[in-house]
Order: sequence, then C-alpha cells, then structure tokens
Amino acid sequence: MPRKRRSTKSRIIKAAWNLFYKNGYDNTTVEDIIAASKTSKGTFYHYFKGKEALLNSLSDLFDQKYEELAATIDPDMCPYDKLLFLNHELFHMIETSVDIHLLAFLYSSQLTTKDKKSLSDNKRFYFRWVSEIINDALESGDFNNTSSTEELMNIYAMYERALLYDWALFKGKFSLTKHSDRLLPHVLDMFVKGV
Repeated sequence: MPRKRRSTKSRIIKAAWNLFYKNGYDNTTVEDIIAASKTSKGTFYHYFKGKEALLNSLSDLFDQKYEELAATIDPDMCPYDKLLFLNHELFHMIETSVDIHLLAFLYSSQLTTKDKKSLSDNKRFYFRWVSEIINDALESGDFNNTSSTEELMNIYAMYERALLYDWALFKGKFSLTKHSDRLLPHVLDMFVKGV
C-alpha cells in the first residue's frame, strides 16, 4: 500500500478513535471524523463504508502505536525490556484514549464475526515485530529455547488479550497499565526459565 494512502487511512482511524473516546461513539458523526481527519467525504468512504466499519479498525490503531514506538525504541535494549516497554506504552495509550465500551464491543464482535478477526491476524505489524523480538531473545539465549517463537508469541498475545478483556469486563476499575506492569514480568520470567 502506498505510504500516502496508508497515512490517510491512519489519520482517519486515529481521528475517529480520538472522537469516540472524547464524545462517545453515538455522539460522533462521520462528518465529525471527516473534519477531525482533514479529509473529504469521498476519501472517508473510499476507506470505510460508514462509522460502524471503524469499529474493526482498533487493531490498526494499536499497530500505529507500535510503528511509532519502532521508530523511537533503543535498538540496544534487551528483548525482555523491549516487551515490557511496548506493553506499557500500548496499554497506557489504550487506557487513556480508547473508549472501554467500544473495546468491549470489539472483543465481543471478534467472537461472533464471520469476517477476518482483526485482533488475531498474524500479518499485523504487532505480531511480526513482537515475534522478531521473541526470536532475537531465543537466538541470544535470553529466553529458554524449550518453546518456539510462535508458541511464545501466542502466549504473549493471549496474556495481552486476557488482560484487556478483564479490564473491559470490570469496566476499568483497575489501572490496566499498572496491573500489567506488575504481572507481565512473571510471564516473561517464564520465557527466561522455559515454558
């Protein structure tokens, strides 16, 4: 996909989710999204059939955050610390800019949709980059090679989905970021010792 097209679509997604968070999904119109993303009606409808189509774009928003982090992360940081950092930054972004009701809706729709399940699409930037970090950890010996990259990636993704699900289930009654900062080291320690 050409860079300009991707950035236009990304701009629409980012604007939409910011408005959903600030004003609520029901109080956000397509016109609001068009104005906030500085696009035209034709451009909006080129990428999305309507406002509802944006609900499945949350995984794109997550990947945008990961792409931003990829450009700024210290390449010399050890894999363990990279995963802690990425999780902290993503969960902080979710906690402070994603409407929890829409997150819950997305999770429930992923269970019933016949379409592509965006949260588990292993072609996403998230899966490719985290798998690369895990693979580096296995090759360097930072993680025990009793499991494959794919197995550890599945555990890591399952951990993140489970915590997001719980956070939505309990309607944000705990800090997603602080909770994960406390729990994720136990998961990663298991990767170090061997699964």
